[in-house]
Amino acid sequence: MEDFSSKEEKFEQWRYKQKQCGSGGIVVKRVFGILMSMTVMILMTTGIAAAEKPVVYLQPVCTYENSINNIKLDDYEQQLLGNMIREKLHKMAAEDELPYEIREMTADLHHSSGEQLLTDDRIFLYPTVMVSTAIDTRNNNPLYTAYTSTIVAGISLLFCVPEENLDPERVTAEGNTVSLRLLGIVPMVEAESIGIPEYDIQKDRWRNLRTEEITPEEKSRKIISLTRKMLKEDINFSNIKRNIKDDKAKMGMETYQVTDVAMSSQKARALFPEAEAEDLRFLVGYYFTSAYQKKTKRVVYPPAVGGEDLANSMIDSAYKLSLDSANGKVNVAMSNPKYPIRLDISGIASKVVESGKDVYTFLHKVWLAKKPVEGDEKAELSRLNTRTVKLPEGTGTDYDDKMIYSALLLGLAQELGSQDR
Repeated sequence: MEDFSSKEEKFEQWRYKQKQCGSGGIVVKRVFGILMSMTVMILMTTGIAAAEKPVVYLQPVCTYENSINNIKLDDYEQQLLGNMIREKLHKMAAEDELPYEIREMTADLHHSSGEQLLTDDRIFLYPTVMVSTAIDTRNNNPLYTAYTSTIVAGISLLFCVPEENLDPERVTAEGNTVSLRLLGIVPMVEAESIGIPEYDIQKDRWRNLRTEEITPEEKSRKIISLTRKMLKEDINFSNIKRNIKDDKAKMGMETYQVTDVAMSSQKARALFPEAEAEDLRFLVGYYFTSAYQKKTKRVVYPPAVGGEDLANSMIDSAYKLSLDSANGKVNVAMSNPKYPIRLDISGIASKVVESGKDVYTFLHKVWLAKKPVEGDEKAELSRLNTRTVKLPEGTGTDYDDKMIYSALLLGLAQELGSQDR
């Protein structure tokens, strides 16, 4: 049995060691506490920085002044579009899906008579109807008269800042012209056809025939429904994050733009009159732009093709895009793109194959090319449409060739822009 004195000695030795460790423990705890405090401060600072987003002021819906827009939206329909876009953006903001803070326009930011646009570094967001068009056809043959219409809706969200050295007097001049510089664009496009007749070979009957012209009201309603679909499926801001956050990037140094859509196909030039060709070229450029930007996440300007005024407005190395706003005219300036893109409608062709018993198969094919070629993408793509119908002998077609070619080219423009590079 160990005596008490030896136990006491051991206890003193143990307590001495604990004191030694304890003082070290205190030092460790203090160091750990300081490190924790620094970490918390860093995290808080980072959190604050991450939470800071550029403020963007939402403006009324604008319309691009172009011959392509043959579906005119009234004030109520434009307001409806504005409400849809506003609700979508606020919903995305609530779910932290926006790279910016969205604010409603206030009186001092209206571009109305007697007021001035602030010349600071504010960012303005203009929802713009870039395309609101209908490609209409009327088909006559011994069986029926049919009307069809392909409705194309293109909505772009334009992020702009006041032009440098903006003269306030120009803002309040007649027409209330506002001059802005484009930072980036979020383009969306969707199309849908009304009244395309379908022949059921098995039942030997036609479906979906429209024997009366499609009304302007039905066309504008389709624009609204297509916009609702685009806002639900296609809206994405990944390509403009850098340009609305970085002052250096606001000059648009890394920009792309379709600067030309040629029509080298002789058959295409013969089929589409000058005005129709101009509209088709713009549509092809816009469809390509929307797909190309979505695929590459780059800043891609609206196409500078199809509209004579836009194509000829390269003054002082800048394009001018004129928009109609509820509060006056808005002129958006775009510097020449660093990387121009050129498209070419290089070919169209058709063929009819007779299968007997008045059944015919119509083949239509189009080709679309792009320059320059990037990476592994193909320089030219083609697309084929096959349509089988029953017609009396001697009837050429039940369908407008121009509508088929247009639809094929728009789909092909999306495919060309969506290629891997």
